[in-house]
Amino acid sequence: MNTFPLRLPDELKAAAAAQAEQSGISLNQYIALVLAEHVGARAETARYFAARAARVPPGAGLAVLRKAGRGNPPRADDRME
Repeated sequence: MNTFPLRLPDELKAAAAAQAEQSGISLNQYIALVLAEHVGARAETARYFAARAARVPPGAGLAVLRKAGRGNPPRADDRME
């Protein structure tokens, strides 16, 4: 296990410390837990989109984009000034 100094804004540290205390764990454990959850969520998101992308034939997205808007003009309330 590694250690390193971590600089946090005072408000963020105070909020994290309060949440750690409510959870009954140390601030260090809380930061490690929150970071692990975030890293895991990002990894799962990457796996999900990679699996979806693998199911699509190359160029299929471009075919959809080429058809976008044809015969389907924007509504009056969709227009930007």
